[in-house]
Amino acid sequence: MVGDNLKDTAKTILSEARQYGDELHIDLWYPDVDSSDVRKLIIGLMDVRAADDIRISYDKTKDGWKIEQASIFSWEADDRECDPDWKEVAFIKAWAAGQ
Repeated sequence: MVGDNLKDTAKTILSEARQYGDELHIDLWYPDVDSSDVRKLIIGLMDVRAADDIRISYDKTKDGWKIEQASIFSWEADDRECDPDWKEVAFIKAWAAGQ
């Protein structure tokens, strides 16, 4: 079953996800409200066309959404970390509507 290997926090987030039309709504807790270990969402595209994943997180210091993209896609065979070196590619203010 999907989700059997997820921690309780991830299971809760996914159980509260809702679909409205073609949109999937997922809420993350504000960093000061919850000590959840889920702080970032990685979204990938399932298609024959290549598309980098993006990582979305809330940046409390800058008060908005940070969108990152990996900058490294291959590693040496003995590299145990395989760090994708996420780089910020976009930032969206928390309350930018109408500005």
